[in-house]
Amino acid sequence: MEKNKNNINDIIDVVYLTPENAEFTLSENKFLQLKANVRNPEKIKIDLTKNKDENEEIEPEEFFFERVFLHRAFPFDNPNEFISVSGNFPKIEEEKKEEEKPEDKKEEEKKPELKENTTSFGELKEIGIISNINVFDENQQKYIVNELSRKYFIPVIEAITSVKEKYGFSYWETKTNIGKIKFTVHDAFRNILKINEDRIMVTDVNGNRYEIISLTGLDRQSFRKIELFL
Repeated sequence: MEKNKNNINDIIDVVYLTPENAEFTLSENKFLQLKANVRNPEKIKIDLTKNKDENEEIEPEEFFFERVFLHRAFPFDNPNEFISVSGNFPKIEEEKKEEEKPEDKKEEEKKPELKENTTSFGELKEIGIISNINVFDENQQKYIVNELSRKYFIPVIEAITSVKEKYGFSYWETKTNIGKIKFTVHDAFRNILKINEDRIMVTDVNGNRYEIISLTGLDRQSFRKIELFL
């Protein structure tokens, strides 16, 4: 792979998480955790700024992430493939030193020493990609699927009782698979997404999403209430 020191994205290969380098577990609070043997992107970044030998490889290290977050690359077409896993890598010593300022040190001398919270290190960074959740064992698959279901939970609209428009907003009353739900949509023409010819996604003013799995499966009265927006 050609390496360009001016662009970190040209240097970091895509890391695929497999049973050989990653293990998913659950915390006591049912948060998804990960033990992974990967390279720290912050070390690569610091080495680049110091113009180290571009042929020198950063060795993978074992990290334990107390909480990780999942993001589907193809949520509709391939929900169980190409899932990005992100977490907080611990800051390394050189990075901490660069961030320190003399005035900060004076303030620290006045304050009692606090233990570092490992769940709040830095910003979220991609740890790696799950090519397919089926590569993991049954328990780990269950952990991953439950986390994805929690993040991507979308009520399914089964019938539409009422849709009223006023000043660019439409007020929906619906029956879903989890009960009756009322919500408001701003500019329905822009916030109703056609996934295919028969399936749509509706996004309300709060960013919540609702799905109609099949337009042809709706009763005639429900369909007529939203036909104008399609």
